[in-house]
Amino acid sequence: MQDVKDAYNIISEDLAAFDQMASKLISKVDPFVDDVVRYGLQLSGKRLRPALLFLTARGIGTITENHIRIAAAIELIHTATLIHDDILDGAFMRRHLTTINFKWDSHVAVLAGDILLTKAMELLTNADDIYGFKRITIACRQTCEGELLQIGTIGNFKISQKEYMKIIARKTSPFLACCTELGAHYAGASPEITEIFNNFGHQLGIAFQMIDDILDFTEQTNMTGKTLHTDIINRKPTAPLIRYLQKAPKKESDEILMMLKCNRSCNSKFSNNTTYNISNKKAELIVNRICRSGVIREIQQKAESIVERAIKSIANFPSGNTHAIKGLIAIARYITLRHS
Repeated sequence: MQDVKDAYNIISEDLAAFDQMASKLISKVDPFVDDVVRYGLQLSGKRLRPALLFLTARGIGTITENHIRIAAAIELIHTATLIHDDILDGAFMRRHLTTINFKWDSHVAVLAGDILLTKAMELLTNADDIYGFKRITIACRQTCEGELLQIGTIGNFKISQKEYMKIIARKTSPFLACCTELGAHYAGASPEITEIFNNFGHQLGIAFQMIDDILDFTEQTNMTGKTLHTDIINRKPTAPLIRYLQKAPKKESDEILMMLKCNRSCNSKFSNNTTYNISNKKAELIVNRICRSGVIREIQQKAESIVERAIKSIANFPSGNTHAIKGLIAIARYITLRHS
């Protein structure tokens, strides 16, 4: 953890400039709108994405105004996706705060996310070129596609680990890859070096989602500060469940599948009544069974292996700022150790 603190200290001035730019984004259109947007900005958390962008930039060259602007835009988009995710998941807590959809309602949450997205677009169109705009637009599309792909797997418990990895490669990786790629690009890196850092961020994104999957099973709400077990409640096949169903004896896997099976008494998730949630009680039983099976450790080790391969790709990078590269490596390892 000390290494992570040191990493953030390296970019403390960059993060201060980022915070200053973000604070100027409150529209002052109306007190209610400003309150909602200001509240939404509190939900994004540890500023992981700006940190990855700034450390990459410092590892290669220097920070520019484009870096600050793009970091702010990416964080706004990330926050918007969290707000919209909370609506989809029916989550009531994030970062120890009530989600916007529960503090106000889903109508307010949708529009709050949309406002943050449009503010991000405003920032990006003020950049010196449109390279960042193009890359972030592609990342937005890929993330939405990944979310839709995952929704398409709800209730499909025959999905393979390979298929699931393809989904999270689209759902979670694009924005982390954008951060490291654009950090490199706007610091003057060659296309070859930029691609190396893009792949580094891409691998971190995959590991990040795998750990997120684990945390939904293993942590307590008072630790993560967000609603848990939503994947199981919403009948989403994620890494731990997929691995358990592959590994468990048929009798045990059949018992889990029976608990995951819904009928008309389940709460409706979609308006066409084709997909249903399961009860909190059933979810708790499934989570406990999977946590006792040993598959959580398997997923953890796989995520750690992915991160170590990513680190290897940049560990010997001939940087003029080795402290920044070490900071980048520290944050990469922290991804597999986090509890929220």
